[in-house]
Amino acid sequence: MRHEGRCDTEAVSQCRYCRETHTRDDDPAHHLKSCEAYQRAEKRLEEQGNSDATDTDEATEAAGSDDEHFARTFIDPQPHEFHAYLKWNCEHLDNPLRSYFGLRSLQGEHDFEQHGWLRTTTEIDGSDWNVAFAFKDSGFAPRKTDNFELEEVKEYRIYVFPKGYDSYADAKSEARKRAYFCISPRWPDMETKEGNKEMSSTGLEGYNVQVEGSYWDFEQYPTVLRQSLDALATRQGFRFNSPTPIYPADFDEDRLHSSSNIVDAELYVRVLLGETGEVIAYDGTLHEISLLLAGDREGYTKSVRDDRECPGHYHTATIDSRRAGELVGSHELAKEFKHYHMRNPDAVEGTALENPKIGVSFQHSIHDGTVYWSDLNTLITELDEALLNILNWSSIPTRPDGQMFVADDYFEVTGSRRWRKILPDSLPRIETKQDDQIFGTATQMNETDTELVETLLTDGGETSPKDLAHSIGVHLDTVYRALKRLSPLVDHTYGEVQIGSKYIAQELTGYIDSVSNSIKSGLENALDGLTRAEAHGGDDDPWSRWLDRYGGEISRTEGADPDKLDVGFQPDSLAEARRLLRSGASQWSKVTDEKIRKFAFEFAPKITLVDGRVYEPRHFADALGTPG
Repeated sequence: MRHEGRCDTEAVSQCRYCRETHTRDDDPAHHLKSCEAYQRAEKRLEEQGNSDATDTDEATEAAGSDDEHFARTFIDPQPHEFHAYLKWNCEHLDNPLRSYFGLRSLQGEHDFEQHGWLRTTTEIDGSDWNVAFAFKDSGFAPRKTDNFELEEVKEYRIYVFPKGYDSYADAKSEARKRAYFCISPRWPDMETKEGNKEMSSTGLEGYNVQVEGSYWDFEQYPTVLRQSLDALATRQGFRFNSPTPIYPADFDEDRLHSSSNIVDAELYVRVLLGETGEVIAYDGTLHEISLLLAGDREGYTKSVRDDRECPGHYHTATIDSRRAGELVGSHELAKEFKHYHMRNPDAVEGTALENPKIGVSFQHSIHDGTVYWSDLNTLITELDEALLNILNWSSIPTRPDGQMFVADDYFEVTGSRRWRKILPDSLPRIETKQDDQIFGTATQMNETDTELVETLLTDGGETSPKDLAHSIGVHLDTVYRALKRLSPLVDHTYGEVQIGSKYIAQELTGYIDSVSNSIKSGLENALDGLTRAEAHGGDDDPWSRWLDRYGGEISRTEGADPDKLDVGFQPDSLAEARRLLRSGASQWSKVTDEKIRKFAFEFAPKITLVDGRVYEPRHFADALGTPG
């Protein structure tokens, strides 16, 4: 198998200051702390300031001129959807729930039946915003203490939306910037009305706040909540002379509890209509991600292609935590890659919104573990890197390009200097790796192995080793031994068995018949030991093993003509035959220390396909690259 492209120590980037190379797992920020060349450059940059805009433009161009440099100016993505559960522990206060009682006091001052939600306004980032206040039943039983005098436990809802809209629902229907907060009290040993324990309080005494919103910077939500509470506090005292006050400072970000966690977050860019073909094509980036990384039987892994409204209307590819690191080294978050238009694309024709978004979002439901608020910077970096790599692999610039990106009300075509890991397209390497796994494993299958694979390919739903043993009529131990041999192609975890990826399943479907036929015809035993021993030194080198594996026979010729190489194994297609010869050339090159292209001048290969066609290339050297 080819080692290139899968080695953990392979250099994938280079510091543009000291030229030190870095692997996928290296942290650029950590390197910069000890990079003297970077420190000197930053000092010079600080001294120069912004005195010459032309020089700045030239420096930016130079920084982005070499794809090997991982430090340069990148397009700034726009935060989109966000969902989190933020928690505040106020047990240090004399009355940890004082702001909750303040919200209850505000509820009592307003006639919701006659006037509907309580509404006020506030200013955030220089713009006016509506703030609406409502409540609902929480389902929790009142606290069993003397100082908790409420008969019902309510949850308080706060809606923040643009001043020009009559309601939060109207703003949401038009995809405007907005935020929603649901404040629920928490105390130790909290119970529902049915007597069940509340499981998310982690023993804190304070608040659990559900947060949802769009288009705010993720780190801004605690500030928006606090400013909204400030606005609501000004509405107290109109009916009660001595209302119980609300204390917005109780919700300062520096008081967030460590169990605060994030369940959804998305970054996006908007790209010019007609320039995203490589993203949404049937052989494009999203489809390749789904095909190469999606498990064969995992129900949560999905690929969506909805072109009913317009081409590329809603396309997604979802990968779990385990696959994330295969796509971009050191990544750990389950995520969804998206290409999508507005719900009704005809209604926005001729506007900026007719252009599609490309986004990457965190997928909490299939993530292994929890992403806490303290992980926010890591989350942003990983989503940003994933989005930039998708653009790069789809021939879309990663720098701010006014000819390629389209600004909308929230996304701006601006860039910033930051350290991101940008890789050569990982997808061909993953495909090559899986091709190698198929050739390296499938050609050594015995009859039990082929029956097991055929069963996995034809039977839907979940399959266990026990079910496989019953299906193919062998002992369970035999199945376990087969699974061990087939481990590069088959995943066996927690009693479930599946083909490693949809791509492997697709390739095996056409390949398994030729393997079965080879086994039945005995071609795997058609070996010429004397000839193989004669070929470059012994039976235990990679070239000899390749000849053994594929039934290769070498016939010497007179003069300068290349020796004849007849391959006994019968592949299913010409593409498989070509891959087979390329793998043989690679093994021969390892043994002889010759350039791989010279293989074509040493041997005249011949392979007979399952359907009887003969592959006997006359210009095989062209497939092995140019000399050197």
